[in-house]
Amino acid sequence: MNERRSATILAADVAGYTAMMQSDEERAFERVSALIEHISRTISGLGGRVVSIAGDGLISCFETAPAALRAARQFQDDLAAAGAAEPEDQRLLCRVGINSGDVVMRGEKVFGSVVNVAARLQNIAQPGGIIVSGPVHEAVRGAVDCGFEDLGALDVRGVAERVRCFRVLTAEVAGQRAFPPLPDKPSIAVLPFANMSTDPDQEFLADGVAEDIINTLSRIRSLFVIARGSSFTYRNRDVPVSQIGRELGVRYALDGTVRRAGDRIRIASHLVEADTGIQIWAGQFEGEVADIFALQDRVTEGVAAVIEPRVLFAEVERVARRPPESIQAYDLFLRATGHFYRMTRDDIEKAKELTDRALRLDPDSARNLALGGRCRLHRKVQGWVPPNHPSIAEGARMGRRAAELAMDDSEVLWMAGIVVALAGGDVTGGIALIDRALQINPNSADALTYSGMARAYLGESDVALAHLERAHRLSPLDAQTYNKFLAAAFASFTAARYEDSLGWTDRTLKEKADYVPAWRMRAACFGLLGRLDEGREAVLRLLAFSPQETQASIRAYYSVSIKKPAAVDALVEGLRRAGMPSGEEADPGTG
Repeated sequence: MNERRSATILAADVAGYTAMMQSDEERAFERVSALIEHISRTISGLGGRVVSIAGDGLISCFETAPAALRAARQFQDDLAAAGAAEPEDQRLLCRVGINSGDVVMRGEKVFGSVVNVAARLQNIAQPGGIIVSGPVHEAVRGAVDCGFEDLGALDVRGVAERVRCFRVLTAEVAGQRAFPPLPDKPSIAVLPFANMSTDPDQEFLADGVAEDIINTLSRIRSLFVIARGSSFTYRNRDVPVSQIGRELGVRYALDGTVRRAGDRIRIASHLVEADTGIQIWAGQFEGEVADIFALQDRVTEGVAAVIEPRVLFAEVERVARRPPESIQAYDLFLRATGHFYRMTRDDIEKAKELTDRALRLDPDSARNLALGGRCRLHRKVQGWVPPNHPSIAEGARMGRRAAELAMDDSEVLWMAGIVVALAGGDVTGGIALIDRALQINPNSADALTYSGMARAYLGESDVALAHLERAHRLSPLDAQTYNKFLAAAFASFTAARYEDSLGWTDRTLKEKADYVPAWRMRAACFGLLGRLDEGREAVLRLLAFSPQETQASIRAYYSVSIKKPAAVDALVEGLRRAGMPSGEEADPGTG
């Protein structure tokens, strides 16, 4: 008799089992059998039940999601500890997927879409990793002490609707981050400003205030300023300022509050010495929302005067931008920025929608043009649209128009530069725009990151890697560190240093497991290095995230922007060896 009930399904398999069987079949069978037995004992000990075992994998059932996640973490930690003393290519690693919902029980067997999704999530997970669905994430919050990375709603093979996925963060990921040394000049981190308004939707305005202060302070050459991506990781976290100073490698920290009431805005900020926690400056500024840029400059001047008295106010150059004719357009830009940096498919589409709305209000808004172009570029990067989709050419036009309007807004210039380079294929012109941004703001970690990316596409690998190294120092805890690692992978690949490139893709995917360009590069490197089993597995991972990819589509994609034809040929050849479908020849179009 069938019984329908709520349950949590854990699916696990051993990564690289096929390759192990080919090298030593008997030993591989013994090791994997012992591993499956250990996992089964762990599952039973934490209240679960193994319902099926097939070769190198198993399916198990738990009454609660927290129990399933605890079991997965336990045996993954056991495997990591056991493999620490073994050569890397001999370590046994598992991939785990966990999903919750209603299942059908028939005797000892379990059936239903919940089981199928758990198995698909297992295929998405990296060796040693755990991917959980949205219902599992919701059920374990507060019950299991671990962190998660939101991968967004992913296309999962065999499932009609996209599945919200979360990667479980391991201690290894956190442990890779060492404390950087203090720079040899005054250094500061501007932390997220707190929204004190009654409307929680005004948080975007507080972010905009803090971000513009970061951008303006970064233009003072005698200061070392941590980028937004790292300082904003402390949002809503109760972390001692002394710890923040150590983790970011800065001497000072600036925080504050923003309170908006109607058309009035009040900014209060506090500067503290990180090591001692002593407040050394506080200021409060109030005015009309339309004068927000002047208010931000007043805060910046006060901070600069205290940190480095020798820095003249004249060094705090005003951002020469025309205030938007409509403050609503600026609000929409800030909202769009918040969505964009979440990097999920739904959030990118929302950011695109918001910038489009802003441009209907203010067609010459350089920031909205640049960000709208980035949204269209990112859809291409992730394979959400084909390489000749008309929106890519539209994004390139938006980037070029943003550059015309940018004047000396460094943020607009680097955003426009990477769009012009990678969506429009004018890599040299894009680099020129990014270089202009760096002349204005030499401490922009974002500009340095995308300078490294564009120069990697141009084939200037050594310059690219130098820029990426400096970007990482300026923003060591950036939530988008994976972009720096990916750019380093490209720089190494175009220099035919495939082992180095492979290492960078590994670091990229530890930060963002669903990053499609990293999977393309990783599969190609395995193919070129003759590691074909691993290459085929990487191709399967790539196709799980971007099912329509083929050799032809990838050639069309990269022929536009990679300016070393031999590098494009090598990329496609590596993917061919790794088993990527050939596909029909495609016109690269203007994207």
